[in-house]
Amino acid sequence: MVTERKVALITDGSHPSAASIAEKLESEGIIVVKNYPRSEKKGPIEGEPNSFAFDTWSFEEMSKLLEFIVEKIGNVNYLVHTDNVVFRSSIEEISEDDFKRVLDYNAKSAFMSTKVFAEHMAQNEGGAIVYLSSVHDDKPTGCAFAYSVSKGAVRMLCKEMALFYGRQGVRANVVQLDPVEEQVELFDSLISPYNYDAATKIPLRRLAKPEDCAGIVSFLLSDEASFINGADVRVDGGHLLYYFDR
Repeated sequence: MVTERKVALITDGSHPSAASIAEKLESEGIIVVKNYPRSEKKGPIEGEPNSFAFDTWSFEEMSKLLEFIVEKIGNVNYLVHTDNVVFRSSIEEISEDDFKRVLDYNAKSAFMSTKVFAEHMAQNEGGAIVYLSSVHDDKPTGCAFAYSVSKGAVRMLCKEMALFYGRQGVRANVVQLDPVEEQVELFDSLISPYNYDAATKIPLRRLAKPEDCAGIVSFLLSDEASFINGADVRVDGGHLLYYFDR
């Protein structure tokens, strides 16, 4: 059943900010579809409307997801890439398999979901993509090497995407989010003190919350942002402005 209402896909509904983003978009009349990668059983999730389980790093499974959405809900207008797996390891310690796995989860998922859904949007009057990334796509973590690499790849993917598909009416932007409250321990590092006691370093004097990015994601998808393409929007409360105290 095809609907005239706008449809947005959130690629990983388990991301800490996914629920807040979904709530914001739904309050604006957008139909939100949530996907849950890494689930053992693939396909529609029973008892959860507009929810599916497909691997985002697989072209075949993303194509199946698109087919399900178009058949059951309608054309997809917006894509919010939220795949975000943090694997703590140094360059010296990480295995080849683990490195590949992190890049699959975070970067290849962005590529495959973009490849499928951007082309779909380009053929159906355009749309917009937001990649929910991290300040660590630019700033090293000192504790999760592969994570930084994968997020850096997503950031450049966005720019290439904006250059290519922007000509076909599909915009793409990145939101660089500071680690939210429940993620801070994942980025604890003996090399970089950036995330140590972070609340005292952030000018706004608190850690990021899952809902802090919902408004900016909504804005970047909206017509009000119709001339914003290929941009990096940092949502960190001014954390990266911090200078060490003497």
